Amino acid sequence: MSKPLFSEFMLHRLVCDRHIQSCAWFMDIDGTLLDLAPSPDRVHVPESLLWALGQIAQSPQHRIALISGRALSDIQQRFAPLPLIFSGNHGAEYQAGPEHWTHENVQAFGRHHDAIAKALAPLRQEFSGLFIEDKTYSFSVHYRQVAAAEGPAVARRVREAMTGIEAIEIVPAKLCWEIRPKPGPTKADAVHVLWQRVQAILPSPTLAVVIGDDRTDEDAFAALPSAVTIHVGDGPTTAQWTLPSPAAVRALLQHTAQHLTTFFSC
Repeated sequence: MSKPLFSEFMLHRLVCDRHIQSCAWFMDIDGTLLDLAPSPDRVHVPESLLWALGQIAQSPQHRIALISGRALSDIQQRFAPLPLIFSGNHGAEYQAGPEHWTHENVQAFGRHHDAIAKALAPLRQEFSGLFIEDKTYSFSVHYRQVAAAEGPAVARRVREAMTGIEAIEIVPAKLCWEIRPKPGPTKADAVHVLWQRVQAILPSPTLAVVIGDDRTDEDAFAALPSAVTIHVGDGPTTAQWTLPSPAAVRALLQHTAQHLTTFFSC
């Protein structure tokens, strides 16, 4: 069953119906805020998006957390110095103002890091267009540029390469395989941790808005029962609402930034 489209009108109605006084935004990056690119390093961050995020984040009634599979340093490079909260590697590492910390379970992954990198390296020669992203606390094997017919072979070879390596899990994403700590953090962990932080400093009641596009974002959608959950793009989801594209997400943020003075007026 298709989910209803989200809109600025729906957001305002929720704010009024629930007598909301503040808003906490938890958002993925690739495929949610930004259009997907052939490789992670080729994404484009529109200036209009940076403006909207900056305007919203400066409001005392809003907080924005970007929760991504990207490494924290990569997120910071693209979105600093905006006053946002960042979580990288699916909840493995965090930056909130001057504070930086990592999830307690990432140390075990670190002990296997070099073995994982060595086991994955031959796949670059086996599949033309394959890109292996080393993010310190996880790996992403991107096959967006690999011939479609070779997709099943990539999946098989990734599983074979990881045979015998402990404390990891292999998670499917969009034309990508994520290799992450097990047991380890998920985006649900990130939402829980950051929700406790922002809820303590925002006027109550606070509306949580969780937006994502990928399999890993489904964990985030389940984190807070009272949250507004929005899936970007097509495909099955547990989210309550959908938006058709990252451009629609950016339009929602643009509208919010332009109406901050009346956002909570009902």
